[in-house]
Amino acid sequence: MNDFVNSRFALLFTCFFWAWVIFPSTAGAESSSSPPQFTGETIESSDVFPDPEVHWRAHAQAEDLFKTWNFDQEPIGGLPTGFSAGSNQKESTGKWSIEADPQAPSTPHVMTQTHSCPQEDCFQVLLSDTGNLKLPDIVVSIHEVSSGEGGEAGIVLAAQDHQNFYAVTVNLNTNELSTYRVQDGKSILLGKGSAQPKPGAWHVLRVQVVNSGHVDFPRLELYLDGWEVPMPEVYAIQGAGRIGVITKSEMIAKFDGLRVIEMVANRTFSKPAAY
Repeated sequence: MNDFVNSRFALLFTCFFWAWVIFPSTAGAESSSSPPQFTGETIESSDVFPDPEVHWRAHAQAEDLFKTWNFDQEPIGGLPTGFSAGSNQKESTGKWSIEADPQAPSTPHVMTQTHSCPQEDCFQVLLSDTGNLKLPDIVVSIHEVSSGEGGEAGIVLAAQDHQNFYAVTVNLNTNELSTYRVQDGKSILLGKGSAQPKPGAWHVLRVQVVNSGHVDFPRLELYLDGWEVPMPEVYAIQGAGRIGVITKSEMIAKFDGLRVIEMVANRTFSKPAAY
């Protein structure tokens, strides 16, 4: 019985001790009912950022993480600033130019690819000057002007150059989305999925590289006109790269409202396990 009483007393003493350590006495403190007092003093930016470069770097990082191109401020007839055109076929680079379109989602200008390619595995690529994005969320509006049976248009990601990249394209004749990997100009089809495009001339394609499991094997989530397109798991999206837009084979298409966000919240915090 004495041992039981002693143990209860020891436990009670321990609780009081830790309560005293964690919640110190509030004697002399102001009443909680008193309104907070503000000094009214302003804080200079130099107090927050002692080094003027800190603010500049933070701004530059934000610009890299979120970008949008509506092409509306670009002059008609040329490439938009910061973009370069190319192809996985050396003999064909495509023909990209800014054009006026009063029916575009964002008026008055669009980016148009007007040079179709007869080869089935021919990709015309327009790359942006973004840095190397690892987990981008990319959106673009696409209008098919004309295409053959195999004509496709879509988004480029993880691009090293115009002959090494991944692409997600939509074929509006078959209502299918396709995922490709292109290495040294040679394309590999990674998967196909059935889409449900909405009626209308313009369609919105969205590609997300997600890493929700916080492992080092990102996968794709694909959407067309707001509907997710089921696709076989693609774990081949490795490494970072630039983003852009693309046409395949005989497709002639317009693009508008290209936007990208780097999803830094989904980055891994450690290297994958060795097993």
